[in-house]
Amino acid sequence: MKRMITVLLSLSLTMGLCGVAPAGETEQAREAKTGETAEFQSLTEAEQGEECEWNVLLYLCGTDLESDAGAATLNLSAIAETLPDDGVNLLVETGGTKNWDPEEKLGFEIANDRLQRWYYGQDGYVLVDEAEESCMSNGQTLSDFIRWAAENYSAKKNMLILWDHGGGSNAGMICDENYGDTIMPLYAIEDALREGGTHFDLVMTDACLMASLEMGQALAPYADYLAASEEVMAGDGTNYKGWVQYLYDRPECSAEQLGKRICDYSQQYYMETDQKSTTTYFTMSLIDLSKIDAVAEAFNAFIHDVSGLVQDSEDFYNYARETYYTENYLVKSMVDLFDLSRRAEKGGISKEVTHALQDAVEDAVVYNLRSANHMYSHGLSVYYSLNDSDETLDHFARTSKNPEHLSFLDSINVNWVAPEWVYEKADRHPELDRSGFIVVPEIAFSEDRTKAYLTFSSGFDSVMTLSYALYFEDADYGVTYTLGESGNLTYETDEEQGTEWFKLGFDGTWPTLDGKPLCMSIADDTESYVLYHSPVKIQDEDMELRILSYYQEANPEEEAGLEGESEAGMQAEDTDLEEETDAGMEEGMETEEMGIDTDEKNSSYELLGLWDGFDAHSGLAGRNVVPISEIEGDYITLCDAVYSRKYNRISDYIRRMDTLITKDSVIENEKLPEGEYMIRFIARDVFNNAHYTDYFNVYWDGESVSFE
Repeated sequence: MKRMITVLLSLSLTMGLCGVAPAGETEQAREAKTGETAEFQSLTEAEQGEECEWNVLLYLCGTDLESDAGAATLNLSAIAETLPDDGVNLLVETGGTKNWDPEEKLGFEIANDRLQRWYYGQDGYVLVDEAEESCMSNGQTLSDFIRWAAENYSAKKNMLILWDHGGGSNAGMICDENYGDTIMPLYAIEDALREGGTHFDLVMTDACLMASLEMGQALAPYADYLAASEEVMAGDGTNYKGWVQYLYDRPECSAEQLGKRICDYSQQYYMETDQKSTTTYFTMSLIDLSKIDAVAEAFNAFIHDVSGLVQDSEDFYNYARETYYTENYLVKSMVDLFDLSRRAEKGGISKEVTHALQDAVEDAVVYNLRSANHMYSHGLSVYYSLNDSDETLDHFARTSKNPEHLSFLDSINVNWVAPEWVYEKADRHPELDRSGFIVVPEIAFSEDRTKAYLTFSSGFDSVMTLSYALYFEDADYGVTYTLGESGNLTYETDEEQGTEWFKLGFDGTWPTLDGKPLCMSIADDTESYVLYHSPVKIQDEDMELRILSYYQEANPEEEAGLEGESEAGMQAEDTDLEEETDAGMEEGMETEEMGIDTDEKNSSYELLGLWDGFDAHSGLAGRNVVPISEIEGDYITLCDAVYSRKYNRISDYIRRMDTLITKDSVIENEKLPEGEYMIRFIARDVFNNAHYTDYFNVYWDGESVSFE
């Protein structure tokens, strides 16, 4: 539906759409001030009136999501397809990006060099205020927007939408690319809401990884509910057309009703548009912030008991092994709080403590949607890392309100010390003794050099996952490339001699896309599947192919009893899920207690789509998730990863070959070109530290391999 766009240019224009007009300002004064015609006057007269039901504030920091992919414009366009109701004031502040380009889709321009405020109503988007450019990741800019809305628009209920990148509890959210990709930490968001002076019935974070305990604690004094995702929020965001129209149709709805519909409509959108890469990892929850203090209290009691295990390294390593596969979201440091406590029961934490935390989470999360690949998600995550940098922990100490958590982090991180205020409220625990768990992996070969093995001279009990990395050298250019990682190792043991080792399963084959070898890195290794990323370019944009490989004995839908059911029914209220999956999880783990991937476990590969990875400047997760269906018929360029042996990391990506994506495109193992390759084993311990063997040479003649 085409709408007439009325643009009002005024630096300080205030008007009371569906509210109260500025006191003492006459119609003549307004006309002189704005130079507007009677058309605008009639618009304000028609829309002024009684106090509205809702003010909806959309803080739209466009950043590279807009300048590179037009994601903000996409959401504005979705709103423009709705039929407004006078019971709702929908207010938008735009900024934070180098380039707005909505003219083709919306028929008007948004300024790139200043902040602008818009009202969406019967006449479409109306520019009602603008100001000099200001950093949108500065809390003051957010609080100014909140105060401006309260002063000029009156409503019974208030909603705030924070739209942009999100990086979880420690990283924060809202990244302004006009100001060096600065990011707003959680404590700055809290300050902004306090200074804004408005209590919000509902806050929605249209951003990644923000359904967390720490986010809830920051918002709780100033809001009633939080609608957010534990996972990556795809670039299309929430289904604005669906839930905004719901609000227009039912402006009398409560915050809880609206929050639930946001979850429903968002999941529905990605299912209807067949975005497999998003629906596979979808989570969305609604959190009652009045219950967040109870969750924090239960979490502090839980983590206090975890800290008590540190004094006995055997006890702590047992706990760490049991909780290693806790449901996590994109990064290992953001984990599901319920699932962490559930797994901790086998790690030495009493049921009294773990059940108190689980009950608190279930009480706080009033609505939770999750996909089969996140079957252990319960709607509320927490920052939880057993190994992070001092700089990262210093930042988290300014964010966290949980002293027991910081005390725990102090006890397990050798070089980091918690702030003194922590020990005014929490016990100080002894440092963890790691001396008996130092991992030393070694290489062994069969007598005929046709088999290679990984063994351990120490630290075997702290190892959780094993893999090997495959490399090849371009002799003409003296460049080393990596083909990536594989978990193709087989556990073997000699009971008579009491020895055990892991046989390398490399047989000269490697995953290919339509016959072309891929560079495959392990992005996530769980009990049910491995998620791989492979670097590609499409239209000169760097992206990652997302490739999923389920273990043959661990289909998550079968384990959860969800085969044939719609994803819309996967809610956290189904508490029997854990009991059903526990038994399935334990089965077949006799030789896989360390989460080791073997040849028998890996089955076929599934091509999910494309993802734009982590932003090189801000380090935050990208939101540009592209389903395969959208690039069928397009060419993508497969890339080789240039590997620096000196710095032990990938230093660059170079183009290798183009391939056409079709509906018949398939990923499967095929033979590599004959030649010499290099391999080294990788063992990751309970802290997710990687331990490497030396490199060794592999000769592949097209039929068999030998090692040197």
